[in-house]
Amino acid sequence: MSNRPAVILEDVEAALQQTGKVMDITPEDLLTIVDLTLDQAEKRQSTFEGKQWIGEIMTVPVITCTPDTTIEEAARILLEKNIHCLPVVDRENKLVGIVTESDLIFQFSAVPVGGTLRQLLGRKKAPRTGHTIGEIMVRKVTTVYPNDPIQKAIRLIIKYGYGRIPVVDGDNRLAGIVARKDILYFLR
Repeated sequence: MSNRPAVILEDVEAALQQTGKVMDITPEDLLTIVDLTLDQAEKRQSTFEGKQWIGEIMTVPVITCTPDTTIEEAARILLEKNIHCLPVVDRENKLVGIVTESDLIFQFSAVPVGGTLRQLLGRKKAPRTGHTIGEIMVRKVTTVYPNDPIQKAIRLIIKYGYGRIPVVDGDNRLAGIVARKDILYFLR
């Protein structure tokens, strides 16, 4: 069994970019591409100091709240802990939602009664109002698993602009959280 890392599509694309040309594939060219691809896979793996799985880089324990947490209490937690979101869990630590700084700020940003249709349509999203986190949280949460590859988190962060993604086990219990900073830590 080889010590070479698994090759992913991004490794092949990076290797092809290194050649800087369009090629008619000869056996020699193919060998060059394979070697460059394996080099890219090794570079990617060494970037994370041999870590391949989200569970190896995720942050634990996670600061959370419950659906009954008040908006004021959630804001206090975010400020005191200097964090940007709170996963929302039930009594069994199952993930039921997430609330971000933006969700809380929207509570205080309603368009005045005289607001224009353009102002209403130009908003990123309509605020959900309420007094508890359960009333305003986002219920459909993108998650990853501890045994997912780090590249999966990177793809989701890039594609959707997430700052952090909850990590759950097979029973949807919160196991950790992976943030941009957890990934950037290995790129310094």
